Amino acid sequence: MSAAASPDRQWIAIDLVGSLWILPMRGGEAKRISPELLEARLPTWSPDSQSIAFQGYDDGSWHVYVIRRDGGDARPLTRGEFDDREPAWSHDGTRIAFSSDRFGGITTIWELTVATGELRRVSTRDGAMPSWAPNDREITFVSRDREREGPADRRDSAPGLWAVNTEGRERLVMDGRRDGMPAAAAWNPDGIEVAYTSAGGHLGVNGRALSGRDEDVFPFRPHWISRTEVLYTADGHIKHRSLVPGAAATVIPFSASVSLHRSTFPIAHRVLEPAEPQRLAGIVNPVVSPDGRTIAFTAMGDLWMLPVGGDAVQVTNDPAVELDPAWSPDGTRLAFSSDRGGHMDLWLYDFRTNVITQVTHERAAVSGAAWSPDGSHIAYLGDRRDVHSVRVSPGDCLGGGDRSTSARELGRPTWAPGCRSVAVGSLFPYSDRYREGLNQLLLYSFDSGSWSQSLIFPQHSAGNRQDNGPVWSPNGTEMVFVTEGRLWSINVDQGGGAIGPPRPIADDQPESPSWEGDSRHIVYQTPNGLRRILADGSLPDPIALDLTWKAAPTPGRIVVHAGHVLDGTMDALRGESDIVIEHGVIRSIEGHRDELHAGAVVDAPAETVIPGLIDMHAHLDEGYGGNFGRIWLAYGITSLRIPGVNPHAGLEEREAFDAGRRPGPRVFLAGDPLDGARVFYPGGVSVTSDAQLDQELDRASALGVDFFKTDVRLPDRLQKRVVEYAHAQGKPVTSHELYPAVAFGIDGVEHLRDSSRRGYSPTLSATNHAYKDVIDLIARSGVTLTPTLGIQGGFQARATGDKTLLFDQRLGLFPLPVVATLTDLAAARPDPLRDLAVKPYEAALKAIFAAGGKIIAGTDSPVVPYGLGLHVELEAYVHAGLTPFQALQTATINAAQALGLGDALGTIEPGKIADLTFLGSDPLLDIRNTRDVKRVMRGGRIFTVNDLVTGK
Repeated sequence: MSAAASPDRQWIAIDLVGSLWILPMRGGEAKRISPELLEARLPTWSPDSQSIAFQGYDDGSWHVYVIRRDGGDARPLTRGEFDDREPAWSHDGTRIAFSSDRFGGITTIWELTVATGELRRVSTRDGAMPSWAPNDREITFVSRDREREGPADRRDSAPGLWAVNTEGRERLVMDGRRDGMPAAAAWNPDGIEVAYTSAGGHLGVNGRALSGRDEDVFPFRPHWISRTEVLYTADGHIKHRSLVPGAAATVIPFSASVSLHRSTFPIAHRVLEPAEPQRLAGIVNPVVSPDGRTIAFTAMGDLWMLPVGGDAVQVTNDPAVELDPAWSPDGTRLAFSSDRGGHMDLWLYDFRTNVITQVTHERAAVSGAAWSPDGSHIAYLGDRRDVHSVRVSPGDCLGGGDRSTSARELGRPTWAPGCRSVAVGSLFPYSDRYREGLNQLLLYSFDSGSWSQSLIFPQHSAGNRQDNGPVWSPNGTEMVFVTEGRLWSINVDQGGGAIGPPRPIADDQPESPSWEGDSRHIVYQTPNGLRRILADGSLPDPIALDLTWKAAPTPGRIVVHAGHVLDGTMDALRGESDIVIEHGVIRSIEGHRDELHAGAVVDAPAETVIPGLIDMHAHLDEGYGGNFGRIWLAYGITSLRIPGVNPHAGLEEREAFDAGRRPGPRVFLAGDPLDGARVFYPGGVSVTSDAQLDQELDRASALGVDFFKTDVRLPDRLQKRVVEYAHAQGKPVTSHELYPAVAFGIDGVEHLRDSSRRGYSPTLSATNHAYKDVIDLIARSGVTLTPTLGIQGGFQARATGDKTLLFDQRLGLFPLPVVATLTDLAAARPDPLRDLAVKPYEAALKAIFAAGGKIIAGTDSPVVPYGLGLHVELEAYVHAGLTPFQALQTATINAAQALGLGDALGTIEPGKIADLTFLGSDPLLDIRNTRDVKRVMRGGRIFTVNDLVTGK
């Protein structure tokens, strides 16, 4: 929280849990004055102490608002697509300074004239956290300016505290390279001394430290309450401190209360082992042939062809995974990605000869094939970040080698007319201070060897950097893309520049558009099937596609002879036991008797059997191909929750695993995460209206998602709408947000610390400490918390120096870069600094757990390695103070209950599904023994680790 003292020194305004509160200067009970669903941060007082300006969020962007001290309606002073943050009211009351991304890709300082609403940019360099000099003739601000031109040691390019006067002249006040980087600052009434906070959690005045060594100072503006005394926030408190050397800080006590209005609901879930055939929903990457007669797509990991008006025909039929089919311009060949050679590469299927040939031998995973207009080249992506091209036939098109473009993921390539350029969807952040932005077009010219940008849909995203375009028409005059729940068409020039505004041509939840060769017709996908439409708009024609799948059969009877059983209900091992399983369901658990061993027997007298493990937060990297499912099972993980995934791709994985087409865990998916107008991750749904949100929720339900996920830029008002809709459907909702999300019933919080629309974490301080508000809100609301300690440094801390990583046969399932990273960690010496860095996260986890918080284990893989990451996550929980049994519960019974499947999964009891993990060692003695997986059972079907690794 931040705190601001009123000019009359009677009141303090704070922004606690996203709302504005007022309390007396001496402390006491705080009164909330801002609306609950308007997020309010960083208050600043008017000179008469009657009003407060703040940065507010309720429509997808941050704006400067003003509200009366006693509450009431909050009035926006700025509007539009830009983020306006960190307001500071001038001493004469006529102006408000703020930071904004309105200019040039950086955040700069702006000035608002309160009486007229006129805006003026006042800084040329990047700037944040403005504050006024006492005479209002200068604005001080923090700049990270690294000067794009000139040497880094130049004074005029130094990061630090800067000031700009009314004539626009800028000067360096404090050099961040020498004195430490400030986070916010304020001048004393005499204009002589400047107090500042740092991002590292300290308070200083004129270059000397003022805060205590162990004090956790929050990185917001300090406020002078006299010429020698500063008000600030630290350690979860409001404090004031004298400049007298050695003087102690004084805490201003206060209390604040919030209500949690939550309802219980039964979680509805699909049948996990369906006996009847199911409609095939995982139809991925449909593309129409140039003559419009056939549609290629992938399902169950194989290539299929659908003659329009006919029945689908399976082209490939093997354990390999095929992705991203693309027709040659003459329709005689089909390019696609496949791991049939052991790695995800580019392949060609020639319809004239019925021969499949390998085209690339890349180290990176290949995806997104796109043919040049003359059929001579194929452009593709490496690891979805680099654009490549390869010549496959004679022709006049230019090609090129590797074109590294961004650390962020790119969309599928599309060729420009004349085949001199290729375009990809790319994220365009509004500024270099925050990562979110819009998806627009990035073009590479083979003639000039340079990249250029094209904003084909200003203020809106164009496509989602997955399979929603933009896609160039064969004649080069138009592009189509999907965004905000509609299919759009736009006229473009040969450089991808927009000629006129985009036109909506379909709004029936479209996805994956592809052009026919006539440049007049478009085929696309909906939750209810395939459609064909004219490019200038028409009633879409349905294209029939009816396929089904059936669950893999379960053994009629199988008996597991276990040396020990950890059933998950008590913190102890059973002795030698027989687990009798019929049709994938546990019927009894008894002491070992030879007469029970009728039928198939899994003889494991030297093994400890535990419930199958569940990873509650992981993501799909299709570049792993068939190894994706094998890795999870090889590490004893029988269920997987994916909170953000293209729903069609997620359904393909789920159906392929359930049907036994390739080995893999049970998959529970949320589909595309719901976000605000600005997005970051590929596939994130940019929601800009209530009507669109309703459409997106209906789409997700029609596709059969298991739960819903909201992301950081979705306004609280819309997030509440998601919760109400989901609960009415019997489905849970999880999010990165904490409050007011937990007040209106959200079911899960992802990550102890993650990205935030605020620019700082609302759950942990800059030094990674959690305070009582966060602990109480999580524990008392009953939400689940997926801490993901591994991505906060826990994985590196626990894995460093672990030599067992070097001798694990499961490394053969990982790409070489992952193997190299693990090898380096194993060979390195343990570093106490890693433990020190992770310690605050561990303390926060233990505090939340001790308060009654519900912890469920998740990893955010592949940020940390699939499978292995969950075992190290459990190890991190034990290192934080949980017992091995408590840690195991986070990945078994706790996780199953969060899925609404506590009656089916999570423990070894009669009536539960037989999802079991077989260990060679006792996990209660050492949590690291959970890695010692010998085999795994999913619904009575047994897999050995050796068979999973070797692909048998």
